Parts: sequence; C-alpha cells; structure tokens
Amino acid sequence: MSTEALLAEIPNLPVEKLVKLFVKTREAKATLTREYDVKEAELKGIMEACENMMLKKADETGVEGFKTPYGTTFTAVETKITIADHKAFQDFVLTQNDLEFFQARVAQKRVEEYMKQHESDTPPPGLNLYRNRVMRVRKA
Repeated sequence: MSTEALLAEIPNLPVEKLVKLFVKTREAKATLTREYDVKEAELKGIMEACENMMLKKADETGVEGFKTPYGTTFTAVETKITIADHKAFQDFVLTQNDLEFFQARVAQKRVEEYMKQHESDTPPPGLNLYRNRVMRVRKA
C-alpha cells in the first residue's frame, strides 16, 4: 500500500490498529536511523582521514591549501568552547557584569520550575510559551 493510500485510510482505523501502526512505523524509523548513523560514521571517517592527510601534505609542502580540478582547499582554525567550571564562570560573568558571554537561549526546565513555584501558567516577562498537545505511545 502506498503512503498516500495508508494516510487516507488512517481516519478509518480503530485505535488498536492506529497504535500498532504507530509502533511499527516508529520501529522502522529507528532501524533506518541506526542504518543511517552507521553509514554516516563510515563516510565521516573517510572524510576525516582525507582531511588529516591533506593537512599533513600542506604542512610538508608549506602551503595553506590546494587548488585541484575537484575543489579548492584551505586551512582554518576551529575553536570550540565549553564550560569547565560553571560556578567559576558564573562568578566571572557577574563580576564583569557582561551577559554577552551567553547566547540567547532559555533553560526550559528552569522556566517550568519558576512557573510551578509561582503557581502560574505564565512564563517570566519577555518569554513566549507555546504548548502543543500530543499523543505519546509506549510499546506494550
């Protein structure tokens, strides 16, 4: 049965069959995701090996990159920053009075705790709250 035909049939299915279809579909999706993840890891491994060898060859020849018929390469420095000590960083930011060290992202769990503490359905000022009612399914 085609996806379109199956989707058209969904309104006619009893709940038991809807749950069965949902669980089977979720399992099929999980299988595909695992297969994709394995293949993606293989491809990333090949790309990483190529990148490392190109860096080595660039270092050996004293160049910053290569121009080939298939593409041009260049070296770059990637920087990743993580918090090693939350308390120390928090104290630093408060001492500097510089909140621009943070990105604009809200800790959802903290907002929910705040609302619960204040027995309110309203988030703190300046925030939007979106709720979407969904149906969750657990496998039997």
